[in-house]
Amino acid sequence: MISKAKISSVKPVPGKHALQVEFDNGKRYDVDLREHIRQFLVLRLLKDLSLFGTAQVGEWGFGVSWGDNLEPAAVTLYRLALEQADEVMTG
Repeated sequence: MISKAKISSVKPVPGKHALQVEFDNGKRYDVDLREHIRQFLVLRLLKDLSLFGTAQVGEWGFGVSWGDNLEPAAVTLYRLALEQADEVMTG
């Protein structure tokens, strides 16, 4: 169920604004965040690839964190992952 998505691991894709994200359901996706960063001003600091590369799993797996309140939620990343993979969202 998407509303209970949790992240078990995250790895920045070198040289890109993308993450390899593994969710606690065992599914792994590459998630491109370029458009998301462009769309939301609060994330504009993530245009800096050196900062973007410091991504870590947020507290309890409920998001990805870069500190300074830069923490997209796991459900948001799961939705983006499914959209980008052309998979159907449920829940």
